[in-house]
Amino acid sequence: MAVRARIPESWASRETAANQSSKVARERIKQDLNRDRSALVQHTEVEAFTVYAQGSYKNYTNTRGSSDLDLIVQLREPWKRDLSNLTEAEVERYHANTKSADYGYDDGFRDSVVQALRQFYRESPFKDPVSNTGKAIEITGRHNPLPIDVDVVAAQEYRVYQSYPANGDPEYKEGMLFKPLESDEWWKNFPKEHYKNGNAKHDNFRETVRVFKNARHRYNDNHIFGVSAPSYYIECLIYNVPAEILKRTDLTDRFDETIAWLESDDRDYDSFDQVSEMAALFGDENTQWSKSEADSFVSKMRTLWDEL
Repeated sequence: MAVRARIPESWASRETAANQSSKVARERIKQDLNRDRSALVQHTEVEAFTVYAQGSYKNYTNTRGSSDLDLIVQLREPWKRDLSNLTEAEVERYHANTKSADYGYDDGFRDSVVQALRQFYRESPFKDPVSNTGKAIEITGRHNPLPIDVDVVAAQEYRVYQSYPANGDPEYKEGMLFKPLESDEWWKNFPKEHYKNGNAKHDNFRETVRVFKNARHRYNDNHIFGVSAPSYYIECLIYNVPAEILKRTDLTDRFDETIAWLESDDRDYDSFDQVSEMAALFGDENTQWSKSEADSFVSKMRTLWDEL
């Protein structure tokens, strides 16, 4: 009788050494940006922004080889909002209670974040670890004084209001918006809702995400044409797998049954949400995935399973 292939237990593990490095980097950046002499504090106020983590380190889905920490520096006031869930009376109440602000995201907030980071981490124009390009501000390279590479997203708070009562506090889901450098297109995400929902999922959820991320690395190490599925979308894909599969104790059974379900007629991509449950996983928006790329990922995971 042939011996059944097994998923390596190491695929489910987190990179614990890097976890400490990410904590040190996060605390140092937060402390530096909040200093009185920080360019960000000088241009805004300490109370006007917050610094928090998102991504694999925050969500406990980082694996060996996870190379950077994702941080958000978020402008809290003013915020952008979605009032579509409110009644006409609630919308009027919102506008009556909300004042316009003198300073906003488009008034140089990202530039102030870059200036503050360089203020503390750049030794000279020739020893500058801060790269202001694309979607994130990167702190990386041999001149990086932090123990890990960091991607910093300068963002603005975004609120999707659920209610705005005459008495009591309004209810809203908090997200964030940002614009990539030299772009007028807003990118929208809900990292706090993402973390909360992932935390409420079965304990095996995050472990299963790590298994599939490591499986992606294994596939790419052994095939010329690899799979480019981003970690965020893998996490969202696994979030939609039925709980009875995620609860399987045996890693090999869970991996096999997850692939089988994603290949089955029971799987309906149109019903898949992102982990935040604030947007569909698949579509044409800039934060959504394509069904064809998801199918390609699942197909290559099947190929990997058959090769084990």
